[in-house]
Amino acid sequence: MRVPNVNIDVEHLETLLAIVDAGSFEDASIDLGITPSAVSQRIKALENRVGAILVVRSRPVVPTEQGYKVLRYARQMSLLSAEFARELSAGKPLSIALGVNSDSLSTWFGPIFEELAEIDDLSIEILRADENRGLELLRTGRVSAVVTATAEALQGCVSKKLGAMRYRAAASPRIIDRYLSQRAPEQLVKTPMVVFDREDPLQYAMLERAAGAGSRPTAAVHHIPDSLKYVSAIEAGMGWGMIPELQLPQAAGVQVLHEQWFADVPLYLQRWAVDSDLLNKIDGILVTAARHSGLHLIA
Repeated sequence: MRVPNVNIDVEHLETLLAIVDAGSFEDASIDLGITPSAVSQRIKALENRVGAILVVRSRPVVPTEQGYKVLRYARQMSLLSAEFARELSAGKPLSIALGVNSDSLSTWFGPIFEELAEIDDLSIEILRADENRGLELLRTGRVSAVVTATAEALQGCVSKKLGAMRYRAAASPRIIDRYLSQRAPEQLVKTPMVVFDREDPLQYAMLERAAGAGSRPTAAVHHIPDSLKYVSAIEAGMGWGMIPELQLPQAAGVQVLHEQWFADVPLYLQRWAVDSDLLNKIDGILVTAARHSGLHLIA
């Protein structure tokens, strides 16, 4: 088996980043100010250097499994190089991407934007990522840090517990009067239900906890893939759903169905295990914001 040569040209790493972010060799050539042929030559040289095919030459370009590993390394090197350049002299703005679940963005994340605004010359991209699926973005190098429900750190990453977000089963008076007058589990099964999307397990898990294993809704099920509009749909009387406790004070007229009908979703911050001043600062901002929001009180 061929042993890869890890003495990688930084220019080649930047080219890999460019084609993955742009989606094609042609678009990357425009971003880099070189010809498509030069882009192709650099990627071939990089693949020869590491001894593996790094991208599937489709449109958009898709990294291979080995390509994702090199891509994550490339993003880490890009961040550290940019920070070092800033130490020497004024450089270009730093750039970082974070994966955050929708409910966190709609609740305890507000003060974080104020803190991020205080960091000069920072370009930040927030990618909405379900807390159960966001690790894929970190694994592939698409983001530098992610808010996730998974405690075990990915290889090359560190994990910190932020707390737990409590969700409560709630509904509007219209739904309660029509379907849930006794707040009984057997009534809950027959009540219209609102879920975030088809990957959202909270409502189904709550239904099984309340009404028994294997319980499934027999009424309409609505999918509303936006945290704020999700609450609005429940307010409007479309059905019952699991609402973050932090959002309940702003949910006009919505009532908690039962004190025992709740679920706690643990949240962790996973980030690259690199000595980056910027990542360290963002790490501290997120942990502090989570604690101040009250997540730690229900952890």
